[in-house]
Amino acid sequence: MNLHTGAMGHIILGALEPHRMSTEQRPTSEAIAAVVASHQIWLKGRPEGRQANLGRKNLDQANLAGLVLNRAVFVGASLAKAQLARAGLVEADLFAANLAGADLTGANLTKAVLRGVSLRGAILNHANLTDADCRGGVMLNTDGATQIGRNQTDITDCLAEYATATRAQMSGVDLGGSSLIGANLEGVVLFGANLTGSDLSYANLRGADLSESRLGKTQFVGADLAHANLKNAACTEVNLQGAILQDAKMEGVDVSKCNLSQAPSRLSPAAFPDGIRTILEAHEQWLGSNGSSGRQAMLNGADLSYYDLSRRNLSGGSFSGAKLVGAGLHGSQLTLANLTGCNLLGADLSEAILVGASLANANLFRANLAGAVAGAITIRDPSGKPTGRVLATDLSGANLTQANLGGFDLGSCRTDEAAGR
Repeated sequence: MNLHTGAMGHIILGALEPHRMSTEQRPTSEAIAAVVASHQIWLKGRPEGRQANLGRKNLDQANLAGLVLNRAVFVGASLAKAQLARAGLVEADLFAANLAGADLTGANLTKAVLRGVSLRGAILNHANLTDADCRGGVMLNTDGATQIGRNQTDITDCLAEYATATRAQMSGVDLGGSSLIGANLEGVVLFGANLTGSDLSYANLRGADLSESRLGKTQFVGADLAHANLKNAACTEVNLQGAILQDAKMEGVDVSKCNLSQAPSRLSPAAFPDGIRTILEAHEQWLGSNGSSGRQAMLNGADLSYYDLSRRNLSGGSFSGAKLVGAGLHGSQLTLANLTGCNLLGADLSEAILVGASLANANLFRANLAGAVAGAITIRDPSGKPTGRVLATDLSGANLTQANLGGFDLGSCRTDEAAGR
């Protein structure tokens, strides 16, 4: 029998009754596979199956990606740098586990026990932590001489962009330096948590409890904090530009140490890095010379977040997979531009020309498309003759959740499987 003790000092009996592996600390891949297979049978309610118990095992760098491990026991296990992308961990018990550097991209941790864990440097992008318990906790052996776990759960320097953690219990956790851009944290409890240096831009924090939290240089650009509780939060250089603060509780908050301006600041063209400026200037020359001089802009995968690209001619440019969070593209010409898979979270595309542009699988969550022009264009060869090809603005698979579509003609776009319409 083991004893769990939480951050408040209470004791939780944790008799580990499910089937254990042998006492070896580094199980073989074959042994792990056997336990997982038996667990699948147990999940189906068949008597020959047994619940997986990998507690206290050394599973560092183990490949468990995509496996269904719902309700499995990993108490005190070491899963540092383990591959757990898309794993099913619903109601799994990971009390005091070491998940530092683990890849949990898209994992389902709904109602999982994550008390006293280390997720330092882990990847949780698009993971689901709905109703998960992430409070601190330690485990004592029956002799009371040794313990594992943490009084403060460590989620520092973590990537959890677009993760979902609605109603998760995160009181007192350390999220310092983590990125939760676009995360859904509605109703999360972050009482007394450390969010120093964290980025929660455009996150949904409606009704969240951030009272008594530490918010040093925390980014809440464009975040939705309606009805949130920030009472007595310790604020230093907190960025709340463009944040929604309707009915938020701000008693005891020193707002003089917060940036409350209505719109996020953007990087002016004069401040662009030399490499970016050169590419953009060469692209404009390429357009003006009909391709005889200059060079087409190839900024695939580039990070142009918060760049002011308003009223620029970027037609025909390639920005596939680029990061344009909060970017200013008001009135820009983007005819036939390749923006496939771009992250345009909160970007301003109002009055932009998007005729024939590809925004397939782009993230346009809370983007402003008001008055933007979409439609089809006939492709012509270098001599100006029609090729017979016609390209419409492509929004197939794009995330349009909470986007401002006022005056935008979706009917002129390809929108197969577009989300949030």
